[in-house]
Parts: sequence; structure tokens; C-alpha cells
Amino acid sequence: MLSVRNLYAGYGKLRVLFDVSVEVPEKEITVVVGPNGAGKTTLLNSIMGIADVFSGSIIFEGRDITRTATHKLAKMGIAYVPQMGNVFAELSVLENLRLAGYPLGKEELRDRIGEVTEMFPVLKRFLHRKAGT
Repeated sequence: MLSVRNLYAGYGKLRVLFDVSVEVPEKEITVVVGPNGAGKTTLLNSIMGIADVFSGSIIFEGRDITRTATHKLAKMGIAYVPQMGNVFAELSVLENLRLAGYPLGKEELRDRIGEVTEMFPVLKRFLHRKAGT
């Protein structure tokens, strides 16, 4: 489970989030909805260690991950995909998947790519095509 409690966060001196709390139960999908500028991206950036957390806590599976480095969060399996299609268009689909799994060991990366292609079988046909096509 992911739990954000009484979070105040922002960028430098700019405070964007004020007393935000949210619970994301294990194996559940949670949607964060709001107009532009409401703080959705700042919330995700706070969880990912990108935005500055001034106070509050972020708990993942019972462990306080507030202010944990982004690369360590990725190794824990915590990531988010921004709304826009952020792929490297000149690289193949497989190369993009490998980049996304960079923190993983070779065997785990191979297994994860296998899981992704099982979930999305159409990817198998496009693994060696440029992602931007």
C-alpha cells in the first residue's frame, strides 16, 4: 500500500501542495483528477523524490520513503508514466523497454520484458521497430 499523509511539497520556495493525504490500496488503481495547476504532477513528483517535501510522509509497504532518491525508488518498483508519450522515437520498442528497466539486473529485465509482452502481445511484432513509427 502507498500512503501519503499530510504532505506539504513544492519546488524550492514555491509551495504547491498543502496538507495532501491519499491512500492507494495494494492491487488497486487510483486516479488523481483535477484541473491544470491543481498539483497532480507535484504529488507524483513528491512521491518520486523529484519535488521538495517540506513536511508530511510517504509510506510504501510500511516503509517511510519520504525523500528517498529516485533511483532507489525505481529499484523498489515505484515509477509513474507521465500522460504524454515519452518514448525515444529513434530507438526501437525493445531499446525503450531496456532503458526503462535499466536499474534491474539482466535476468530480471528479461523476465519483466517477457511479462510486458505477455500482457500486450502486439508488442512482440514491434519490438525491433522504431518506437516513433
